[in-house]
Amino acid sequence: MGQHKSIYAISSTAMFESVSYYVFAGVLVMYMIDVLHFSDPFSTYIFGVAYGSTYILQLIGGYVCDKYLGNRKAVIFGITFILIAQLIFTYDASLFNITANVHEHSALLFTYPEIIFLLGVCAMSVGVSFFKVNIASFINLFYKEDSKLMDSAFSIFYLFINIGGLMAPLIINSVVGVHHPELYQYGFLIAAISMFLGLLVFVLSRKRFFVLDNGEPVGVKPISKTQISERKSDEDSGKKLSKIEIDGFKVVFLILISTLVFQVFFQQIFTTLILLAESHVNNVIPFINQSVSPSFYLSLGPLFVILLSPIYIKLFNSYENKDKHVSSITKIGIGLLLLGVSFFVLFIAMNHTGANIKINMAWIVLFIFILENAELLIMPVTLSAITKLAPEKFTSSMIGVYYVTFSIASVIAGLCASAFPNQNPTMLFNIIPIANLSTYFLFFAILGIVIGGIWLLFKNKIIKLAHKPV
Repeated sequence: MGQHKSIYAISSTAMFESVSYYVFAGVLVMYMIDVLHFSDPFSTYIFGVAYGSTYILQLIGGYVCDKYLGNRKAVIFGITFILIAQLIFTYDASLFNITANVHEHSALLFTYPEIIFLLGVCAMSVGVSFFKVNIASFINLFYKEDSKLMDSAFSIFYLFINIGGLMAPLIINSVVGVHHPELYQYGFLIAAISMFLGLLVFVLSRKRFFVLDNGEPVGVKPISKTQISERKSDEDSGKKLSKIEIDGFKVVFLILISTLVFQVFFQQIFTTLILLAESHVNNVIPFINQSVSPSFYLSLGPLFVILLSPIYIKLFNSYENKDKHVSSITKIGIGLLLLGVSFFVLFIAMNHTGANIKINMAWIVLFIFILENAELLIMPVTLSAITKLAPEKFTSSMIGVYYVTFSIASVIAGLCASAFPNQNPTMLFNIIPIANLSTYFLFFAILGIVIGGIWLLFKNKIIKLAHKPV
């Protein structure tokens, strides 16, 4: 029971896109401040719009793929726009001398470099919205007849994405550095080269890898025009969804809720964890006495994913080989429990620390380690489950909805982070009193454990509602 040969070509393409995108995301705010001289609030606002729009636009990207383009054309369309965007940014960054004497951006008049930059942001949003949703749904087309391997297939896919996510900050630190306006162009150029390599991998894989065992090409036509849809068009036209399909959508909705919960918890590492590390953690690596910045902890996530993914992939495959299928629903429930456990670690750390005593960085490492185990049990598994349960003609569209939950989660996570009690007591959502840091982390710990417990309590009913192995 080996993986389909396509998964490695698809995952390699996603890896190159991940390098390209996270280089862009990693330098975007500082580029606007250092080169374009945007204010801090305006820079973060543009970043939020760019980040959020890539996920919201994926609804359109998924719909256009399902209805008109098909996965192959949609992915190539997305890659091309990302590549164009990175080349636009490279050119724009080469104009840093033009903006050198501009000390403040005018809200009423955009300069030539600023216009070029905003065009690049638009191209990037369009490209990512077509790429991410349709490269993920492409995997489903190869595993329709063997869905038991799909969880491990998406784990491989997720592993490659995190390899790219780990490479991006290394590129940023070694090539761009900090506050060097003349070096941004080289960072964007490397991102463009990475995206070009992704395009080459995808295009060169078409004939050899993107075919079924019988030689039939995959992803050439949109779902609405495939032979399956054509055979069913007469009997399905004008009819509503079947009860099984409706029940499947109900399970997908529950899975989307679990994804939303995970993202709200997970995105705390970009806000509250950084605030915690700045003021309450002794950021010194034991034995070598090397100090690190709070952002160091962000690199541990992709590193743990890379180290743990092979273990989970082998574990998932071994259970399937022994015909001991562990449902995706069970894996998600365990992952939600681990979310709560990870924050309980921070609660213990802060509850046993004096007011002026900083905690050992080992507590943060342990927190991230448990959190990444939860991520591997939730993120690739939920993506896999949605492709199994969504009707074929809605697969890309539903993955688009899946990514929209990331935007919603960002808003909720931001509201939670605003209640972080760094100095004084706060109110979470204006109704929950947060007296101190240990109370803040205890809230997340209890919430995660309760949600995970409820999920596992009703997992058999959810599995039954799916009407198929999931």
